[in-house]
Amino acid sequence: MTLLHLPPGNRAILPVMSNARPIPLRPDHSAVAREWHRSFIRAATARVLSRVQKTSVEAVLRDAGWQHDNLTGLILRAPVEPLKQADLPGDSVAALMLLAPQSAAAKLFDLAVKVDLAGISSFSFPLPSNFTEAKFVIEGEPISVGQGTFEGMPLGPVRKVALIGALSSELENASAGTASTIISHVLKIAVGNGLAKVLFSDDAESEAAPAGLLHDVPALLAGTSMAEDLSALVGAISAAGLDAESVVFIAAAEQAMAIRLTAGPKFNYRVIGANIEAGTIIAVCVDGFAVAGDGVPTVDVSKSAVLHMAADPASDIGTAGAPGVVAAPSVSLFQADSSALRCVSRICWSAAPGAVAVVTGATW
Repeated sequence: MTLLHLPPGNRAILPVMSNARPIPLRPDHSAVAREWHRSFIRAATARVLSRVQKTSVEAVLRDAGWQHDNLTGLILRAPVEPLKQADLPGDSVAALMLLAPQSAAAKLFDLAVKVDLAGISSFSFPLPSNFTEAKFVIEGEPISVGQGTFEGMPLGPVRKVALIGALSSELENASAGTASTIISHVLKIAVGNGLAKVLFSDDAESEAAPAGLLHDVPALLAGTSMAEDLSALVGAISAAGLDAESVVFIAAAEQAMAIRLTAGPKFNYRVIGANIEAGTIIAVCVDGFAVAGDGVPTVDVSKSAVLHMAADPASDIGTAGAPGVVAAPSVSLFQADSSALRCVSRICWSAAPGAVAVVTGATW
């Protein structure tokens, strides 16, 4: 650094940097994700308020000061003019997970192999096994060739995950800011809890949903310590020929906290707390876990629909027969002066054989 002396009468001495380097800016990789989430919630809010307040989407955006949010405009036009892949925060799976970014499912999906199944029903994800390892070869000598086997891991078709939530008439008089907070919270809780309930289950695959990660996975006997249980989980995945270094632990809240408090700074495995049965620890090799989506979530609202108010399962309002069956309890949104929010997305996942292990009944 050198000093620049000004002419007599000027007392200021200014430093002049020589060989100065520009200050590096740290990239914020989550900025695009946060922007997409904000714009998606704005688009959903505008669509909802335009229906319940009987006004246009453009008027809602203008009154809220969101008219210059270009991504919100793209999302609102998506049913007619589909979004380009470049408009999404990574892929269609990421778009869905940003509705519940702190959920256990979102954290696990973020680490998985992600595939876009747009325009594709399903395919077999290749998993090379039984390949000859790389070997040192004398210069000029032939390289050995291993005959490998590609074990197909079926992925797809995508399944529809959807929710309908009834909203009170107070939303009609809410500001756009208040409405967006309510809608964001509804989607975050519903998407996060709904996916986790199926993802971390032992349910078999059905016409409606993919198989849970624990389907056909025998539980390991809980040991006497945390170290014993975690070692058994990693050992089981390693014995299946998968990379144990890519293991992620999903644990019940109590066990997840215990691992975080006990593990030292050299514990390099990711730990995710989930709303699963107490004493349960699941290990997933993310190199053998794939998740796929198709398109972006769509949000709509209605004030005139008739809903069957049942969480699981819902039925058609009326079923022909002798006698006919009417679903109960049913509510007319028009009669109740209420509205209902609907969100629909498409996703599926698949785990390679041996990529998941589980311990139940842990007491530490």
